[in-house]
Amino acid sequence: MTKYETEMKFDAPQQGASFSVDTTKREIKGLALPYGKTAKANGLTWQFAKGVLKFEDVSRVKLLAGHDWTQAIGKAVELEDTDEGLLATFKVARGAAGDNALALAEDGVWDGLSIGTNEITEYEERDGVYHALSAPLAEISLTPCPAFSDARVTSVAASRDNTKENPNMTDTEVTHEAAQPVTMDVLTEALRNAFTGPEVVNPTPKFEVNEPLPYRFDGIKAEHSLSLDMRAAQQGDSVARQRVDEFLKAAFAVTTGNATSLNPTQNRPELYVPNLSFTRPLFELVTTGSVDSVTPFTIPKFNSASGLVGPHTQGVEPTPGAFSATNQTVTPSALSGKIEINREVLDQGGSPQADQIIWNEMLNGWYEAIEARIATQLQASATAELNLASAVDSALVGSLTNYFAGLQFVRGGNRFTAFAADGSLFPALIAAKDSSGRPLLPILGPTNATGQVSSGFDRVQVGNQDIRAAWALGTGNAARSFSFVPSSVYCWVSAPDRFDFQYQVKSIDMAIWGYCATAVTRDSDVKPVDYTTADA
Repeated sequence: MTKYETEMKFDAPQQGASFSVDTTKREIKGLALPYGKTAKANGLTWQFAKGVLKFEDVSRVKLLAGHDWTQAIGKAVELEDTDEGLLATFKVARGAAGDNALALAEDGVWDGLSIGTNEITEYEERDGVYHALSAPLAEISLTPCPAFSDARVTSVAASRDNTKENPNMTDTEVTHEAAQPVTMDVLTEALRNAFTGPEVVNPTPKFEVNEPLPYRFDGIKAEHSLSLDMRAAQQGDSVARQRVDEFLKAAFAVTTGNATSLNPTQNRPELYVPNLSFTRPLFELVTTGSVDSVTPFTIPKFNSASGLVGPHTQGVEPTPGAFSATNQTVTPSALSGKIEINREVLDQGGSPQADQIIWNEMLNGWYEAIEARIATQLQASATAELNLASAVDSALVGSLTNYFAGLQFVRGGNRFTAFAADGSLFPALIAAKDSSGRPLLPILGPTNATGQVSSGFDRVQVGNQDIRAAWALGTGNAARSFSFVPSSVYCWVSAPDRFDFQYQVKSIDMAIWGYCATAVTRDSDVKPVDYTTADA
């Protein structure tokens, strides 16, 4: 048994999951740590089992935002150690930070949970995996990118505090617990103090009017009495009420223009607008795996076979058939990036923290680079393309229908279950209409139609074949779509590692590093589809 004397935080990119929302309480629930799964922390691969995490008082385990102890947003109210993993329930604190965390979790932006341990963790290494034997639980963080893909928020309960005594009140009604009765004398004295002060009498009014004021507060008799008019207004005198209302509006009207110095522009860092959040249609269509170095590896492949099965003649030994195999070498390569952050920027902090904002943008760049790798691999296919010759409407849908029908008669049947469309073909499919102007692929309620378009306009279904819009394939004459067998197109990636280098005084370097490899294992299983006749 060995001790690992460094604090661990399991931070890695999100892999996709769903969660449900219940808007009744300020609670966040989810699987904080799945058991039997592996994830990386500080460059090492870890695995946890039931009973390993140690904690005493449940309420002492805090909920943080992104492992930042300056952003504690709640506390644990229940930690259940199950066979599946550590199930956690948190009560989120009131205030702007807690409200923001609930909103991000409810909207599916920060939908992951990630544990953080204290400095001393006991472990046992087996086959390169660090199996934790005893790990003091320090905190659990809400994050957009948990190390364990199963560590997900499963329920978000968010509600305002109920401060209304009357449950039948509307949202626009307000109650005052200690409201005091207002008499004419009290109100008159308050108005007098508002204009003249309790001790000094200023005979010059502090506002300008075009007509004489109906009331005075300088000891000189005015045309009307404010206290008498207020009493008359309460008894139904509409003229007195109008006179009081106009006076109060003129005396107390304050606009944003004449109080600019009292209302400076506010910075709202919690509403930070990030860069694009990349979708990954190509990565979701191909077969994926993991890789952790640039070491090349080989994939054994079928080459040829003949005479393996045939009609049998009684009493005659079958003629031996032939079979041969080959292999394909895959060479991974690295993806990296770095940015220099002035130390003053980091010390200023903010919510969210500047380094976390920059890291999220690096992750977006990571996802974009992987989509581009897959697109480049597909473009390298040498298989004869299907040219749709810029067909539109019924001709376009008919050409694809004939292509899909013909796949049923390829040896072994149709295995081409993935279709990624470029920016030329996909809009043409959405716009396809018959001679009467009726959409051939409608969004809702298709009747006697070949297929339909999803309500999110991210895929078109022709028959039961999904055609995904893939932004990485581009648009224009040079772009091509691809119909392919998912088990013949691979993408292997590692979880991106984050490095912070503090080798100088003025700044800190933040870097990202990881590996990626792509391959098509059978060229005939990738069919390029060219929508236009010209490729330039």
